[in-house]
Amino acid sequence: MKINLDAIKSNCSGFDAIADIAVKTKNVLFDSIKLDLSFCNFFEANMAAPLYAVIARLRDDLNDVTMTDVPAGVSTILRKNKFLSVFNQPELTDTNQTTLPFKILKLTAGDQFNDYLDTYMRGRGIPTMSEALTKRFRQSLFEIFLNATIHSKSKAGIFVCGQFYPNKHRLDFTIADAGIGIRENVRKYTRKPKLNSCKAIEWAMAEGNTTKTGNQPGGLGLKLIKDFIEMNRGKIQVVSRFGYYEFSANGESIQKMNNDFPGTCINIEINTEDTTSYCLKSELKSEDIF
Repeated sequence: MKINLDAIKSNCSGFDAIADIAVKTKNVLFDSIKLDLSFCNFFEANMAAPLYAVIARLRDDLNDVTMTDVPAGVSTILRKNKFLSVFNQPELTDTNQTTLPFKILKLTAGDQFNDYLDTYMRGRGIPTMSEALTKRFRQSLFEIFLNATIHSKSKAGIFVCGQFYPNKHRLDFTIADAGIGIRENVRKYTRKPKLNSCKAIEWAMAEGNTTKTGNQPGGLGLKLIKDFIEMNRGKIQVVSRFGYYEFSANGESIQKMNNDFPGTCINIEINTEDTTSYCLKSELKSEDIF
């Protein structure tokens, strides 16, 4: 079975195109699937995480998945961020240090995720943050990872990667899983079995809403990050099943995708043109953050 993949960017169309692969292969078992990239003239490297969420499910169903006819430019990008190494293709050294390499992390790999943040979430155009804010920011990222491990119920693990685009003045950091999705969790918690994907994401993104039980962390871990992104003029994208949510300084929007993305993906886009130095408001003797 061969599936053609066109240009993939970190936007609704890009996520929809990746979800289309899942839809076309939904009932495929013990088969050979070729992702043909002949017409893919551009692939934003951070999108490797949601792409692998689809591939992981196919591999779990004992399918052989390969990527063929990868254009030289795309191959270079995906070898530098180590994504193509999962297809047994050699890595390339990232001499410009613009990649946050693709990693498959087990659900119990919290320490590895923290090590990943320590290693790769430095420099790469991130605005100056105080030590206290840096700690809180990383804690928020860790909370996103932790919620994915708890709520996704995916044995395939969590997929992370990112990319610094110096010419576009942005840094994208992406976390994806191949789990049951936000809709299923919110439906069970709210006891609304017909709640659609968009409404479920809206519910999950509303401050104070959580499917938390016991000592489990609540929400998606995005409160502090949303506050920062709004001032930084960056962007947050949340994709799960048919829902595509986007938050920026211009507000928030949500739309239904054409295809069903199996799992959840959160992308945090930082505006690296921002020269502001950030700290917590509590450091300025105020009770509110920043």
